[in-house]
Amino acid sequence: MDRIVAGKWRPDYPKPESEKQVVRASIIEADPDILALQEIGSLEHLEELRRDLASEGLVYDGFAWMEAHDPDRCLAALWKKGIDIEVREHPNLPIRYFGKVEFVKRGMLELRVEDSKGGWSLYNLHLKSKYTTLKSDPLSTKRRTLESRSARDRIIELNPQLSESRFIITGDLNDSPASAAFRALNKRGDRIIGVPIRCVDANGSTWTHYYKKEDLYGRIDYFLASLGWRLPESFEGSILTRTDFYRGSDHRLIWIDVSSDALLLEQDAN
Repeated sequence: MDRIVAGKWRPDYPKPESEKQVVRASIIEADPDILALQEIGSLEHLEELRRDLASEGLVYDGFAWMEAHDPDRCLAALWKKGIDIEVREHPNLPIRYFGKVEFVKRGMLELRVEDSKGGWSLYNLHLKSKYTTLKSDPLSTKRRTLESRSARDRIIELNPQLSESRFIITGDLNDSPASAAFRALNKRGDRIIGVPIRCVDANGSTWTHYYKKEDLYGRIDYFLASLGWRLPESFEGSILTRTDFYRGSDHRLIWIDVSSDALLLEQDAN
């Protein structure tokens, strides 16, 4: 994709190996059982990541990759041997955007994880970024909100008994905790969809993204847990603290412990 490499603008340019090394080092340091990825690119890019991680000692036997309505920014997941997962794709989530029927650009990737309690779902999302040339929707706020609501409605459809269902929503929502896009995944009216899990780094900070152009730090990557987990707010969440993170991605890696032997992690791979 278009990117700046060594201070120069490079159109349609591959991610440099030095950047990929930093992303891999972050993943290897966290050593997750299940890895949720956004903006991974093609299936070939996912296989490259999987192969390179294996060569460095982190082996993932299971994988999922989904393309929706943005061929350059796909959703994916990797998981270790012995974890029983059913992959469910939701590529066509409709929205009505300025009178036209469109779709959530990256769709939603669901992993159904089987366990001794009957299983739970992980919903992986990547909402529209703030970049846009559409003057009628500055910063894509309306579109992002519609995408979030469409994903939420599908989650409710799949989990009609919200208070009893166990699921976790994760991903790059490209918006703040005060935004309508975030609130849509938190509540619908009086019904609680997902309780946000607080993630902090080694210094007690909660930012997950750095926008270098404006020197801004923000929280746009999340985990939200359904009430079926019972006291989901008690989940512990962390942000991997690395001084070199920006050499690999403008996002920092976040993770949570779901149980003593299940580690969830989310990383934007751009």
